[in-house]
Amino acid sequence: MISENKDSTIQRYLSYFFILLLLAGVVLLIFSFVTAEEGKYFGGLQQIAMGITLIGLGEWINHPLQKSVAVEDKKNFIFQRIKHRKRRPNGIGNLLEIVGLLLVFTGFAEYL
Repeated sequence: MISENKDSTIQRYLSYFFILLLLAGVVLLIFSFVTAEEGKYFGGLQQIAMGITLIGLGEWINHPLQKSVAVEDKKNFIFQRIKHRKRRPNGIGNLLEIVGLLLVFTGFAEYL
């Protein structure tokens, strides 16, 4: 019984990984611009940070907040939020993820 509760907690946190990815990308992007060398405006670390940010943004678009209908009685319907986000692929979200992956790989190639 305890392991089922632990598994559901882990699943709940894993369903919001894209927010952590987005925040980490923004922090790394700010850090890379602050510590950038003179004349290198879009170096490897900045490409990696921008790619991580775009992947996080694309995942956020692909995981919209779902709403369900809960019936109080025959005439009143109440909209409630579901506690998880189900993946619904979107063209813009997928495009952002592809561009983000390309930036991460080209950033690693330049950074290394």
